[in-house]
Amino acid sequence: MLGLIFQSILTPMVASILTLTLGERLKERVGWLAFLASVLSIALMLNVAQKVYLGEAVVEAYPWIPLVGEFKLVADGLSTPIALTVAFLCTVISLYSMSYMRHESGLGVYFTLYLLYEAGMIGTVYAANLALFFLFYELMLIPSWALIAVWGTGDKERIALKYFIFTEAGALSLLAGIATTRALTGTFDMFEVASRIYGIQPPILIAVAVAILIGFFVKMALFPLHTWLPDAHAEAPTPISALLSPAMIGIGGYASIRVLYTCFPTLLEFWGFTTVLSILALVTMVYGGLMAYTQDDIKRLLAYSSISQMGYMFFGVASLSAIGLLGAVLIYVSHGLCKATLFMVSGVLSHETGTRRISDLSGLASKMPLTTLAAVMGFLGIAGVPPLLGFWGELYIFLGSIYTAMRATEGLDLVRLAITILAIASAILTAGYGLWTIKRVFFGRPSKAAEGSHEPTMLMLVPLIILTAAAIVLGAYPAVLMSLASPALGV
Repeated sequence: MLGLIFQSILTPMVASILTLTLGERLKERVGWLAFLASVLSIALMLNVAQKVYLGEAVVEAYPWIPLVGEFKLVADGLSTPIALTVAFLCTVISLYSMSYMRHESGLGVYFTLYLLYEAGMIGTVYAANLALFFLFYELMLIPSWALIAVWGTGDKERIALKYFIFTEAGALSLLAGIATTRALTGTFDMFEVASRIYGIQPPILIAVAVAILIGFFVKMALFPLHTWLPDAHAEAPTPISALLSPAMIGIGGYASIRVLYTCFPTLLEFWGFTTVLSILALVTMVYGGLMAYTQDDIKRLLAYSSISQMGYMFFGVASLSAIGLLGAVLIYVSHGLCKATLFMVSGVLSHETGTRRISDLSGLASKMPLTTLAAVMGFLGIAGVPPLLGFWGELYIFLGSIYTAMRATEGLDLVRLAITILAIASAILTAGYGLWTIKRVFFGRPSKAAEGSHEPTMLMLVPLIILTAAAIVLGAYPAVLMSLASPALGV
């Protein structure tokens, strides 16, 4: 009998057949099938999460290909909050999609690809076999590429091709690293690799780990492998932008934690290797934040903001601290909730005013008070303002890095401490572009584009309220997430 983890992945796959079959008949209402499938997937995950909350990892292994190993799925304190966030976002955004996409054609195919995309993300998070992980990793790419190419805006075919080429190049590097890992250790099982790498020369291990990490760096859009993201996220249909940025790219951060700390823990002992990772995270944080200031298209601003936020998450990954890793998980969840809200707000603005240009908008607070509130909370969330969840994420990644700097075996690690101080100082960039955007778009005298605007339909507004409420509740009571993740991270 199939376990609950497998069922949570299989559910959107099966539902994708129904949406494809019934799409022409149901039109935009076919989105309710995607919504119900996502709700069922969450229900299955919550049953698993109850065991994980008590400190028990749930493992499902099925006979597969002898040369490859078992079809192995693991739900623990690391994978569970990430998978739940993905499923929750897919559920909420499916509601938004029904209203946003209702005038588009081929909605049956749209929601079919949407559900396959969801299954790919969930499967990637739960996979504990490197070959299986790669298959799900690729399943994320193909539907998302098609969604951009068919339903995107602007020069969508070229942008979708650029997205595909960049991501596939990263995937090939990942595949090379996985294949080499198998050749060196004789296994694809993530939880067996670490016990089989002793005796292998560190330069070889570093080369293998770097090949794998490059695949994750492309997915996260870390500098300088980021150039695909602003185009793809700006021109994707807004519901897909709300999944690409908050859900998919952060999976690269999750995978970095899983691979580095589970498969190659010995590499974390090399000061130069981990210091380079911290510097890469810092540069990404600063670059993304500075570039956000230069954008007039609100979706491109949010895209560069996502690059910066991935820098925050990876800073936690490189912290070498259980507290920092917990902060990275919290950053993922917070960014997922807040950035999905902000991308959906951008879609509301585009629908109601006919423009995404920040310079054409002002005074929308009097026309759209609830949308304004959601936007304000979204920007404050990614800026790490209490009592929102992002505050705890930023606090923990910085505390984790400082803790590592102060407990260095050779005394105080001044380089890491300096990098951390610079990272803390750079956090002001996020608050700056967020507050500046709020001031320009929502306050002042209503612009000409804003004059006839009003709140969107309930199917577009309710998702904003749900995600905003979740960010506030989890920020006020983060113990639920912390208790779920802590056992796996050693906090």
